[in-house]
Amino acid sequence: MRDMLWATTIAFVLTASAAYADTIIGPNGKQLDVAKCKMGTTDCFRQATKICGGPYQVLDSESHAGGLLADILPGPITWYSMAFQCGPSDGQMPTFQFRGAQWHPPSTASCTVSGQSIFCWHS
Repeated sequence: MRDMLWATTIAFVLTASAAYADTIIGPNGKQLDVAKCKMGTTDCFRQATKICGGPYQVLDSESHAGGLLADILPGPITWYSMAFQCGPSDGQMPTFQFRGAQWHPPSTASCTVSGQSIFCWHS
């Protein structure tokens, strides 16, 4: 039972932190939203769809190295970010170009690559 509770808690934390959005007011006085996702670019689209409930204009996008639960420092997980504004779109898709520092595992770590993410553990 205890193991089941622990696994459920870990799954909830990982799912809850998979994507989130932040709302700001842009220089033109209009609301801008920024979706941050670590499970893949599709989660950013889901956040934009959820927030806007219809079409939206992609203003900027990028990807960068971060940690499992946050992207404060470069780490082995690829995070995606997409700035958007609700309303009519010009149809341009985000590129999610990589920006920022690369993460380099410690020399005593063993790593495997899965998609665009690297998972490492100390040997």
